[in-house]
Amino acid sequence: MIFKDVGTIMPVWQIRRVDPGYIYIVENHGKYKIGKSKRHKNRLRAAKTWLPDMTLVGQKPFWGMSHHERCLHTGFASYWYAGEWFDFTGDDDALDLLLEGFKAFTDDDPDRNSVDFIYWLNGEGMAEFLMEQASQKLSLPKFLKQESMNQKPRR
Repeated sequence: MIFKDVGTIMPVWQIRRVDPGYIYIVENHGKYKIGKSKRHKNRLRAAKTWLPDMTLVGQKPFWGMSHHERCLHTGFASYWYAGEWFDFTGDDDALDLLLEGFKAFTDDDPDRNSVDFIYWLNGEGMAEFLMEQASQKLSLPKFLKQESMNQKPRR
């Protein structure tokens, strides 16, 4: 977004280029791990040793990867399974939201991904979970446990 001010073009926002890295999603036996890594190739290679059946859904570069990963964990808290794993059994819409939304990010532009993430998070209602967590003053692990217990029983 830009605006003109006496003949010059000024950015309305600036991307904070801190905490660079990758957010990745892997699938294993119907469960999905939302994780982060500074060096995505090493992390995924290591993961294959303890999780040989996993399928890489995608890995995307971001600035502020730790913050974005926490936002995803909070936004999908109702589907939390354990650790960084989520179970969307019985809710194909939520799974599609995660997978299609994540796949839409670019593979090589952390600037664009970091900006687009804000629109995705807010546009799909995930930010409401962030506000709820903050209003309850709960840590992420406590919030994940609370919200996943409130989820309807899964098939």
